[in-house]
Amino acid sequence: MELYPILLTGVLSGLASVLANSVAWSTVAIWRPPRGEVAPYAVLDIPAVLLHLIAGVGLGFLFWLSWGLAAVVDVPWWLRGLAFGSLCWLALAAPALIGFALATRAETRATAAVAAQWALTCLVTGLACAWHWANG
Repeated sequence: MELYPILLTGVLSGLASVLANSVAWSTVAIWRPPRGEVAPYAVLDIPAVLLHLIAGVGLGFLFWLSWGLAAVVDVPWWLRGLAFGSLCWLALAAPALIGFALATRAETRATAAVAAQWALTCLVTGLACAWHWANG
């Protein structure tokens, strides 16, 4: 598999996860209207979008480096993608979020919301790269 198509898949899946996060937080805002200020984790500004885009590229590169988890055999592409996304979230995002929450004494709901955003980015990118690997 060539590198550039999988990196493009990572970019597009990073942007798709931003769109999915926007839809999810809009739904949460409809069900539970914010009192006073809007929660900072509910607003996706340009730096946040760029960060998810860069993460998508990095995750696509990691997927390419791992040869699409080639050692995992006889599983469908979506299971391979979920496994890759979950492993990336557990290895990369979870320790960073927990460390940040402990260091700054961040609010639990805010930390959980950011963790959910990064979990969605990792899972969407893992699924997209696995689909591209299986069908490309």
